[in-house]
Amino acid sequence: MELENYEQKFDGLGFSEQQFRDHAFEQCEFLNCNFAKASFCDALFENCLFENCNLVNINLSNCKWQAVTFRNSKISGLDLEPISKMLLEFSFENCALGYSNFQGLKIPNTPFLNCEIKECDFIGTDLRQSDFSGSNLFASNFNQCDLQKSNFATAINYRFDPSSNKVRGAKFSSPEVLNFLEPFGIKIE
Repeated sequence: MELENYEQKFDGLGFSEQQFRDHAFEQCEFLNCNFAKASFCDALFENCLFENCNLVNINLSNCKWQAVTFRNSKISGLDLEPISKMLLEFSFENCALGYSNFQGLKIPNTPFLNCEIKECDFIGTDLRQSDFSGSNLFASNFNQCDLQKSNFATAINYRFDPSSNKVRGAKFSSPEVLNFLEPFGIKIE
């Protein structure tokens, strides 16, 4: 790694469209920062916090996220397919996660708490025991996912075919669970 940062706090800084190639950040906090269209190619984030940040359309090619927490942040247009899969671990709380691609990731036990998860793709994603509590999953696509023991109990607007996903032991609540019947054209009164 070229530039290493340890236990630093970055507050209110603008990093829009900047390059962070080969940078390493360990136990750092990013507060109220703008990273729109920044490039994190080959960067490492370990035990870091992003709070009230803008991470729209960032480039994550071979980036490493290890125990990274995102809170109250806008994170949309992410393509997580090229991210490094080694020790990949992250959590989201009160985030706007729109138009992002989580395809093929192995991210069991991931918290997506109280998030707006709008039109995201979860295709072939391992989400076992993940928690979507309080999240709005409007128009998000779940297909061929492992959702076993995941928590959707207080989530809303989820619509996916349970027969094309592994859902054994997953938690759902009424009336949202009735969305599973939508493809059959059944009228429920």
